[in-house]
Amino acid sequence: MNGPLVTIVLPTYNGSRYLRQSLDSCLAQTYTNFELLIVNDCSTDNTAAIAEEYVNRDPRVRLINNTVNKRLPASLNIGFDEAKGSLFTWTSDDNYYAADAIEKMVKVLQEKPEIDLVYCDYIQVDDDNKQVGIMRFNDINQSIITWEGCGACFLYKRAVHERNKGYNVSAFMIEDYDFFLRAFMHSKFYYLPEYNVYYYRVHAASLTGTMASAVQDLQKIVVEKQLPLLVQHVSKRDEILLYRKYTVFYAVFKENGPKMQFYLQKLYRLSPSQAFISFAYITFRKIKGAVVVPFSFGIALLKNIISGGKEK
Repeated sequence: MNGPLVTIVLPTYNGSRYLRQSLDSCLAQTYTNFELLIVNDCSTDNTAAIAEEYVNRDPRVRLINNTVNKRLPASLNIGFDEAKGSLFTWTSDDNYYAADAIEKMVKVLQEKPEIDLVYCDYIQVDDDNKQVGIMRFNDINQSIITWEGCGACFLYKRAVHERNKGYNVSAFMIEDYDFFLRAFMHSKFYYLPEYNVYYYRVHAASLTGTMASAVQDLQKIVVEKQLPLLVQHVSKRDEILLYRKYTVFYAVFKENGPKMQFYLQKLYRLSPSQAFISFAYITFRKIKGAVVVPFSFGIALLKNIISGGKEK
């Protein structure tokens, strides 16, 4: 098949239980011009033996064995450092593609040359491949507030990876979210709202099943780190909602007064009405939680907001 070479990186650590299904789904793609790089991160099960089988079966498959356990983000960088393709993606050892997934995404990038990255929704399945849900990620170009990340089915140009300087090795568990958030600030995204292209397994050992709450907190930290640059690429409405989100987060969930006041002041500069609504909500939550907000605290906070709102 004519078309750009696609590099699929498949990092794995003790992934033998589902690995064959994941590999088979890659090799069954209707778009055939791809290379598949398996990065074995020092597995102690028979992952390496399974990977070797596929290397011997298909010349498009290569195996990289880490000499020490590097974890996911570093393994991704190791794989993409060996990539020959002009389009990049990666998949997990417990998930699998529909046969036309890569073809559909390549088509978008070929027909819309201004687009740098395309991402899709996916079907959630259980251990027995039975559908248990559909995950929709929403269009980041419409609102970053409702955006849920780029999911697990995506394709992007090599230049995106190079501009990002790869995956952040310190962003373990949210390496993909961090990567896409940074990419959004220099690359053009396209949302393909199709879910029957990828199957994401929800099981006891997956991040969805074990670390969902921790991942959500880490995502907030990643967004906050990028916030000064991010607000330059989003609508005023989204900027207001981001400041409101962090005002409430630090007041209600972290009880961090200085941080709460910092974001409340920023919110007031953009929308005094939203600042007062947020303050009212915070007060309600504090009272509801049996922690009464003193009247003097409210007056002081409002003065703080107003004085901050007048700063240049």
